[in-house]
Amino acid sequence: MEELKDIKDIVEVHEHSLFILVGVTIFIIILLSLVVYFFQNRRRRHKKVTLKEIAFDKLTNIDFLDTKSVVYTFEEQGRLFLNEKNQEEFDSIIKELTVYKYRKNIPNLDPTVEKRIKKFIGEVKC
Repeated sequence: MEELKDIKDIVEVHEHSLFILVGVTIFIIILLSLVVYFFQNRRRRHKKVTLKEIAFDKLTNIDFLDTKSVVYTFEEQGRLFLNEKNQEEFDSIIKELTVYKYRKNIPNLDPTVEKRIKKFIGEVKC
């Protein structure tokens, strides 16, 4: 029996593979859910352009050399920005612009009316 003295007692081996597997799995699930969340929110964050923004762009890009397009564009797009403060100003400008409507050959836009239109557009907020 003396030859068997080199056999030692049973030693407890710490096995952590189950904890590591569970931890890595939870980490991957959290990581994937964060990636999905950010991609979904990125699509939602893209702001949809409103009618007012489109109208504001059209108003700011009016070509004052083409009188007929100025008259019709201003009347159509300017209505979206009416409130109690600028209603009278808009109506008076539209009355002055009726001279330029419904005609085949129209004169160039009066500089005072053009200034009033530019002032109105400058006061408008998107």
